Amino acid sequence: MAETWSLEWSHGRATVHAAAGALGRTDFRLGDGRWVNPFHEAPWLGRAEPIDPPMLGNLRGDWACIPFGRPYGAADGLPDRWAAAAATPPGDKDGALVASDALLHGYSSNTDWRLVSQSAEALVIAVDYPEDSPVAGMTRTLRPVAGEAVLDVSVEVRARRPCRRPFGFHPNFALRGEPGSFRIEPGAFSFGLTHPTGEGGVSKARADTRFTVLAEVPLADGGTAPFDRLPFAEATEEIVQLCGIDGSVRLVDADARAAWSLTFDRRALPSLLLWMSNRGRQYDPWNGRNLCVGVEPVAAAFDLGVAAGLAPNPITAAGVPTALSLDPAAPVTIGFRLKGESLP
Repeated sequence: MAETWSLEWSHGRATVHAAAGALGRTDFRLGDGRWVNPFHEAPWLGRAEPIDPPMLGNLRGDWACIPFGRPYGAADGLPDRWAAAAATPPGDKDGALVASDALLHGYSSNTDWRLVSQSAEALVIAVDYPEDSPVAGMTRTLRPVAGEAVLDVSVEVRARRPCRRPFGFHPNFALRGEPGSFRIEPGAFSFGLTHPTGEGGVSKARADTRFTVLAEVPLADGGTAPFDRLPFAEATEEIVQLCGIDGSVRLVDADARAAWSLTFDRRALPSLLLWMSNRGRQYDPWNGRNLCVGVEPVAAAFDLGVAAGLAPNPITAAGVPTALSLDPAAPVTIGFRLKGESLP
């Protein structure tokens, strides 16, 4: 079992895992004195049988990844406008793809991180990338705010060579209440897109379709449905991307009587990916049991991997970047803040 470290402050306590550098169970002490953990933990955690890829073996809370997603190819059935992007080799300024670019959510999500420092003020961990990668590594800092139910999470991304790569955080929130009891209130965004392919035979959304209101997402069978109220009553798997967002989203959990405000750097992370895992995947290790929503600040083209994120694509055509620019001379630091509050 991978090593873990703890972080405690007046209004919270958190467990950080070496595996994927994941932030796991985090209990916040809210204004009414209750301790509430907003984060999801996959139902298969702790099982003896190996899980592939390794990232899934520690699916919990939040982690940072570069590159975001995994490669899509001809077998994935992308529509033409996305297939062209996914088939475009990176240009010279971004360097050739390496083996770690093909891992689901990158090398950092599939290996153990190391402890750099631990104190009452902050927990700092780091990971080094393989030597052939243009990404040199990341340092991740978790810093609580004394006297508040607030946690700041940031990463410094270091490069060996100038390059671009899709990047994302993965805050995954538990859905423990009745259908519709968890409300997503995104900040202003330019437009939304449904996933280019959806989950075959499972997703209800009309694939590769633009929308303007999360409460009215177009469906494959016609009409619209509210994607701002979870869990869904029916088993499904949905991914939508809110492009050009203002760097904020509020999550209202009526079951827990708590609300969570997530704010992030809109310049570096101009989109919010919403992964709605609603018991839709019936194969191992999911087995129809996983229920959560990933609320993921990204510079990415969905989960379509490096090639699609670097090439001209339908999101960049609208002026929204889908990759992070890196330079060895200037490491990039980006992050988010999570704040909890109690509800009557």
